[in-house]
Amino acid sequence: MKFFEALRGLPYQWLLPICFFCLGLIYIYAAPHFEASDSIAHVGMIKWIADHDGALPVQSTNHSQLYRQQASQPPLYYFMMAAIWTALDTSDFDEFFRLSPFAIVGDPMRLGNRNRIFYRQPYPPNLHQGTSLTLYVIRLVTLGMGTVAVAAVYQSARTVMPRRVAFAALACALTAFNPQFIFISASVSNDGLVIMLSALITWQTLVMLREGFHTRRSLVLALLVALASLAKLSGLVFAALVILAGIWILISTRDRRGFLVLLGAALVIWLVIAGWWFLRNLALYQEPFGTAAMLDYVGRRRTTIPQLLAQEFQGLRISFWGLFGAFSILTQDIHYQLMDALTLVSAAGFLVFVAKNRRDRFILTAICFLVIILAVACLTLVWWSTQTTASTGRLLFPYITAISLLMAMGLRALRIPALLVGLPMLVFSIAAPFLFIIPNYDHPPQIDELPASAGQTFARWDEITLIGYELRPPERVAYGLEIPVTLYWRAQRESTVTRALFISLVDSEGSPVTRLETFPGWGTLPTRWWQANTIYRDDYILQIPDDAAAPAALHIGWYPFPGGGDMPPILESGEEAAVYSIELQIP
Repeated sequence: MKFFEALRGLPYQWLLPICFFCLGLIYIYAAPHFEASDSIAHVGMIKWIADHDGALPVQSTNHSQLYRQQASQPPLYYFMMAAIWTALDTSDFDEFFRLSPFAIVGDPMRLGNRNRIFYRQPYPPNLHQGTSLTLYVIRLVTLGMGTVAVAAVYQSARTVMPRRVAFAALACALTAFNPQFIFISASVSNDGLVIMLSALITWQTLVMLREGFHTRRSLVLALLVALASLAKLSGLVFAALVILAGIWILISTRDRRGFLVLLGAALVIWLVIAGWWFLRNLALYQEPFGTAAMLDYVGRRRTTIPQLLAQEFQGLRISFWGLFGAFSILTQDIHYQLMDALTLVSAAGFLVFVAKNRRDRFILTAICFLVIILAVACLTLVWWSTQTTASTGRLLFPYITAISLLMAMGLRALRIPALLVGLPMLVFSIAAPFLFIIPNYDHPPQIDELPASAGQTFARWDEITLIGYELRPPERVAYGLEIPVTLYWRAQRESTVTRALFISLVDSEGSPVTRLETFPGWGTLPTRWWQANTIYRDDYILQIPDDAAAPAALHIGWYPFPGGGDMPPILESGEEAAVYSIELQIP
């Protein structure tokens, strides 16, 4: 009992944000710089602005530019980070940024090749090169923005129910211990800025709904709304929400002066801070938001809402709770199922919460405001997703204060302890980087000698020698047969040539069943970085479609990249073979 009493007395208003920041440091360590969704384009925008003395690029359909579709985005985040970029040494960027041609983006069911670029030193982090250090500084600043958002969620909950510390701690934990939220907050992304500003706006609007108009608060809200509008278009939504809340207060209190101060401050400050960008869009693209130019770049699509829900709702729900990399690294099914259950339980409990508090005018007002935020979030996401592919959970994070508070209301109404929800989420958020992120980006391990479990063999492709292999029993999963393969390579000498590896499974007639093309380490370690006289353990999993023929042999080979060309293996006898083949025994 004393333990739980001590927990209730903890100062969560700073403890949970600090805990979140520490978790973010783990994710910064685990996820290399360019591996979050759109991080390459965000870095491209920062670099362009820094290289062009603060000038903004113009969105076009030219796909050769590193900033890609982000030229249509409001620029506040990029201006802030360009100042960091300019202050530090990034002269090695061209050497540091080397795209992987085999990278898999947006397909979490395929394995390997998760790295968007090659990392000479993924772990421990490279703090020596200028570009790498600069990006870590930018990510730390962005993580700080997420930390402020977490603190704002806690304060929002205390505003709704000042005496319910457990409610505030639970709402805060639902945000702070969401692995996807941590992952995005620890990346280079303008999401971090708009999330922070949106959380602060939500908090201050709830205070305004509780206490009425106040000139200083109205000025703060007007400033936050203007900054959010210049951070991302989703921030513009909060301008309408704040004015809507102001109309409600006007109706309730008839404080016309307070409403006019809020409205006037919002309009004037917005025009001064953000208006220029919308006028620029009007001049460049003949519309104020820049969305048409972005759609011209990324491509439009036509789909109905039922089709959208049927095809993309699962991806949306998964990517809200934990889909790392470039929409490419899943966690475990049990994680998503538990989060689904938590969401459903909280939804049922929310009805109980409303019934219990039906006589509390302010709580009902706060609930209506939060529900409106959630409804607007869903409507805008659905609308945008019908225009282009956009069904990703991170687009809901600017509204995460409303989501977390509404879920916490439902869970607390059913008397579910905050610790019962928060502690497992904390443990999982700590484990996720080590279980799911790092294994996808780490280099293959170097070993001293071939393990006893490996079969010895010999095949040489110039400086590369295959000295052993392991074929473990196949595993049956939902989407087909998986065959784990481990290859043991020895580099006879260092190489300046980049070579690509292919591993094929063929049937009894020699026809391909499945084929994997990659660089060693499943894309992480090009041969030009191999050390001489070193043995590398190289693990793969070959996925076979359900309707494919039974594989009879494993073919292994190399070719110069790019350009291809034959590299026939030399066997131990000194003879040249057409391809190196290992027979399989599949049960």
